[in-house]
Amino acid sequence: MPGLLPLSNRFAGLFQNAQKITGKPYQLERKNPRGKPIAKNKPTPILLLVGNSQIRDYLSSLLAENNYFPLLMTDPEELLHSLKDKQFAIILMDCSAVTSYGTRILSNIRVSCRLCRIIIFCDKEHLHDKLHRELIKEVLNIGVYACILAPYKEWEVLSMFSYFP
Repeated sequence: MPGLLPLSNRFAGLFQNAQKITGKPYQLERKNPRGKPIAKNKPTPILLLVGNSQIRDYLSSLLAENNYFPLLMTDPEELLHSLKDKQFAIILMDCSAVTSYGTRILSNIRVSCRLCRIIIFCDKEHLHDKLHRELIKEVLNIGVYACILAPYKEWEVLSMFSYFP
């Protein structure tokens, strides 16, 4: 069976090359104060376009605490330009950004990045407003992955990232 050794070496070489392409496997480490394991070196590319500064600060600090480092966008043109340069896995927006720039921005994102998840953050106060209810309905019809209502619980936000391949 001397012919098997070179074949196994080829598979080992392929496996090593695949590791270089996809990145390092996650290393779990207990750093969270609650004792939950947190993965290091998470490769999930995230864009954050949030008009409300309180929501933007909360999301960026929550994600940084859990070793996710989103790119903060200031306007939809910058976001669409970033999508042309690189593929992103997740795009976080709030309903004020969608209201300001219109639902067309979501359609443009869908064209530029067919496989990315778009997650919208909304305030519960908007549910009493018929226009915002229609906006949420339209956004979900466009193909938004999720719409999360305030108050944004840590586990709700982080669960959106944990199941992404």
